[in-house]
Amino acid sequence: MLLNVSTLLQEPVGSDRRYSVAHEPLLVPEQDFAGEIIEGSLRLIRSERGVLVMAELDLAPVGLECARCLEPFETPISVTFDEEYVLDRDPLTGRPLPTEPDDFHIDEHRHLDLSEAVRQYEQAALPIRPLCRPDCRGLCPRCGSNLNLGPCGCAETDPDDRWSALARLQRLDVEDGDGAPQA
Repeated sequence: MLLNVSTLLQEPVGSDRRYSVAHEPLLVPEQDFAGEIIEGSLRLIRSERGVLVMAELDLAPVGLECARCLEPFETPISVTFDEEYVLDRDPLTGRPLPTEPDDFHIDEHRHLDLSEAVRQYEQAALPIRPLCRPDCRGLCPRCGSNLNLGPCGCAETDPDDRWSALARLQRLDVEDGDGAPQA
């Protein structure tokens, strides 16, 4: 998503613009990323080094795989960020300005591209352990059946002999009449 900021760069520090965005495509070919901003708001503020972008965006749902049942599902992602896009050259004098390698840059045509920043914040917003739903039961550890679809039946038919010693233990009474534990 390209934004032309040439007019804003000619204004004094602190000048701002507000934009509403909807259904804007995002593309970062070098990272093999394509997405879409469903809706959101942007505030661009002229800073000493360039333009500060304050964004609140709802992105198109992202396809993930559930960490418990391995079924694919989609989840919406929202990102909020404040990033400064800097100029490589002073807009008035044309002399080079100091920049850092990790800075987001405004190109020579005075455009800034939000796609890479949105991609980075989307990746950070993805759940570490995605779940298709909070009560997902996962897969049976023995046969691999999806337990969300119903019980698999393998637990009743083939008990694991490694646990047989525990099955023979008698359960201790937890309490007697006065509430004190007993063995």
